[in-house]
Amino acid sequence: MKFTIDPIIFELFPDFNAGLVAMKGIDNLVQDRDIEAFLRHASLEAGLLMKLKPLASDHGVRSYRDVLEKLGAEGVPAMERVIRELGEHIAAEQQAALAGQAEKRGPGSVTGLIGDTALPRINPVRDLARGAELQFRLPVFAFDMGDESEPLMLRRAKEGDAFTDGNGAEQAPEAEEILFAMGSGVSVRHFFCEEGTAGAVVPETRNVLVVLPCFGATRRKAMSVRNELARRMKDSFGRTAETAWLDSRTTEFVSEI
Repeated sequence: MKFTIDPIIFELFPDFNAGLVAMKGIDNLVQDRDIEAFLRHASLEAGLLMKLKPLASDHGVRSYRDVLEKLGAEGVPAMERVIRELGEHIAAEQQAALAGQAEKRGPGSVTGLIGDTALPRINPVRDLARGAELQFRLPVFAFDMGDESEPLMLRRAKEGDAFTDGNGAEQAPEAEEILFAMGSGVSVRHFFCEEGTAGAVVPETRNVLVVLPCFGATRRKAMSVRNELARRMKDSFGRTAETAWLDSRTTEFVSEI
């Protein structure tokens, strides 16, 4: 697997960095109890924090919003999108409880032990990434690297690029937009915002690359989160986790495992 950052990104943002975790040969079909518990804990903590601290006052969220403002881009950072999704899920659960339609939880279940509030599960890799976004307030992207015919790139948009959202709607990126792409298939729009279907991790994914885009203000946190994700992935999938760090001096990653 290969990931490349166009040097022009560093001309615009000299303090841009990216933490990476690569893993091959995983089993993403079977739900993992440790990842499930992590997602639930992260959901519970984020739900409590939302009641005490508005998103706009969160240092991590604010730093990513500032980048979008500099670019003049309209988008919502990935972790903010997930936090909003959690808020909607909590509201829906509360309405169901008031209507007497709340889902009954079995005794001794993970949910019963630590609370009902959690984002719905998707698959282990994506659950882990979304849990990290909730807990650490950083964008965390996971890419299916099974098709190695095209490397993953962080670059400016070009003619012919196409983005397909989760509902199947296709969009053309804006001119000069910064995005993650595999060939002409756009995986993430507006640098670190909306995720599409190109390179999306599915239950059948075997080879995965996790990318944490960060800047000077969030670099130290991102490095710590990258290391924690590598540890959790190794424990849950029982495979070797390869980590890397890209910046203006090292702009390309090629897996050695």
